[in-house]
Amino acid sequence: MRSPKDLLPPALRDAVRRHPAWRRYVSRREAETLAFSAKRLDICAAQMAHLLHASGHPGLQGRECLEIGSGRVLGYAVVCHLLGAKRVIATDLAPLAVPSALRTALHASTAYVVRDVLSPFEEHARIRQRLDRLLAVRDWSFGALRDVGIDYRAPLDLTAGPLGLEVDFAYSFSVLEHVPVRDVPAVLRHVARALRAGGAMAHAIHLEDHRDTARDPFAFLGADAWSEAEESERGNRLRRSRWQALFSDLDALDTRFVYEWSRPDAPLPPRIAGAVAYRDEPDLRVSHLGAYSVRRPVRASG
Repeated sequence: MRSPKDLLPPALRDAVRRHPAWRRYVSRREAETLAFSAKRLDICAAQMAHLLHASGHPGLQGRECLEIGSGRVLGYAVVCHLLGAKRVIATDLAPLAVPSALRTALHASTAYVVRDVLSPFEEHARIRQRLDRLLAVRDWSFGALRDVGIDYRAPLDLTAGPLGLEVDFAYSFSVLEHVPVRDVPAVLRHVARALRAGGAMAHAIHLEDHRDTARDPFAFLGADAWSEAEESERGNRLRRSRWQALFSDLDALDTRFVYEWSRPDAPLPPRIAGAVAYRDEPDLRVSHLGAYSVRRPVRASG
């Protein structure tokens, strides 16, 4: 059975899709879907806890944090607040955030899971107190976010130049692999420069083809032509060795991979595209990386 939208003439259907009201509707719908699934607060809390545990980061109490690519549901920024962050600057290349979806992300979660997985990094009672306050918020808006110390900034182009701010901790989850290859060095450099001495940044990077991560995670490695649109949608195809080189190029930062997972079971294309730089087959098969970088303290002169 055809849906009502399929009955519209193609030109009218395209005009509807371009209309701002339709785009807002689609954005809200996608945000609600994410809030019930991948961006539920208990899932975001578990991912943040894993990254902090793997890196050995001491916690976020009283710290200023920077999120790169916060997306439609600001779950990770809320997790930073639960961990006692003084301020969270959530950024994105486009203004995608739908604050109202946070109510769903909070209430669809299991509260004790949120509290328990975060308790190694903050006092359990304080997490409970903050979470209870968040659950009581009825109308999530950008103003409500500011009230809990979350500052949303979008559009913000991290390739354009220095951010003009200093933070103690910067992070991203499955974002850097969507940055076009030519822009990755500038993004890393500008985020790194925003770190105070002794500050750190942590990035969870997903190296698989996002079109079909379950059955064909390396299909994109065989494509000779790979546009920036495809880099943004399916992944920029940078392999582990290239990420290592990019992080090594950052001045005054020490970087290590705190976790590294591979897919030895998955098929590789019969031919790897010439544009894909790699060392060997194990390099191609890395599927996930956790990168943790610390800015070296400034040495006192004399």
